[in-house]
Amino acid sequence: MTVADIRNIVTDSNVEIIEISDTMIYYAEEKNEEGHNSLFILEYNRITRSERVIANYFLNNPAFVQHYFSFPDMIIVVMENGSGVVWVMRLEKATGRERNMAQIHFVGDYSSCTALDESHVVFFTVENETDHELFRTYQKLTGLNKVVYLYDLEQEKYFYIKDKRACSLGAENLVTYDVDGEKQLLILQPYGDEQEKERCYRNARWLGDNVSDRVWKCPLIDFFVAVKSGENKLPLGLCLSAGTDGLVRYAGMDSRNLYFRIKYYPTNDQRICAVEKRSGKKSVVAALNLGPDEQDAHFVIDTSAARIYRVREMEDGLCIDGVLNSSIHAKYSHELGEFVSCVEDRILIARYVTSDENGPFEISSIYDSQTGEQKSFDGRCAVKGNTVVLY
Repeated sequence: MTVADIRNIVTDSNVEIIEISDTMIYYAEEKNEEGHNSLFILEYNRITRSERVIANYFLNNPAFVQHYFSFPDMIIVVMENGSGVVWVMRLEKATGRERNMAQIHFVGDYSSCTALDESHVVFFTVENETDHELFRTYQKLTGLNKVVYLYDLEQEKYFYIKDKRACSLGAENLVTYDVDGEKQLLILQPYGDEQEKERCYRNARWLGDNVSDRVWKCPLIDFFVAVKSGENKLPLGLCLSAGTDGLVRYAGMDSRNLYFRIKYYPTNDQRICAVEKRSGKKSVVAALNLGPDEQDAHFVIDTSAARIYRVREMEDGLCIDGVLNSSIHAKYSHELGEFVSCVEDRILIARYVTSDENGPFEISSIYDSQTGEQKSFDGRCAVKGNTVVLY
């Protein structure tokens, strides 16, 4: 395990991790210097343990929020304040040079966004007062309450996405992955949240079988071509679905598989299904059920690492058991707080949130379940593979 400490102990600042790779950590730091709010995009070299400023800017409007997306050579920054105007900036990692700095005006107010590759960003907008009548007309024509755009940074132009399967949700429902070097797009189409889906099952006699969770996929290049051609139907293939009596939710991926949590309401059976990225072959790889004699527990799904843990509350601590892609069996004290993740199947990461006269703050703890060694730090932490970043 490697612990990288990038905390700024001299100046109060707000840090957001952008990317953790084997050799580099990219992050953004906002801080006040001489009365000015400044934004720094930084690179931390894990080999030389040196820091480099890629770019820095004055933040003239504190109402704007930054969203970061990292790719092999570029970092995309989206700046928005919840209105119909956003800024999009693209930076070269190696030089800090701005490849793009564009202001975009949309119909409606910003709702969410995601970058699909280093040249394309998808934006979702919702109704506002200014465009109220336009949205009413749009809803009557499409049945949708969001407008979705694909913005091409190379062309500096946006295109409307018209397929309802990609327009009814939000940016968090678009996931990309690689198969033999070719980018694929996964579109997650759950029906509401879990409570709503279960209510639909309870009232199935009135709702019928039209309440479904669906997962679609297609090559990313085909998605781009179809959107830019103005097609109403995207070339999507159905990957998984569950009707009114079931549930499908994304649970992460690894180099080989996509993982989904599947639940069947009539028997309350819950499992993890793996879908091979290359072949599409499906298999059940884990059960998320408690036996009649087992203690109460809950399951923690780490979608970033495709690992699943069972967490049980004991009188003297929390017991952690690996369920998928982990074989950990260990316990730690309640005083360390909420379970976050596990590294190398032995190092437990926990988080405790408390407050003082200055407001809430976090304490991150690293506990070696084999040696009993424990270290606690003021600040937040992020886990990627065998790396723990303190910030």
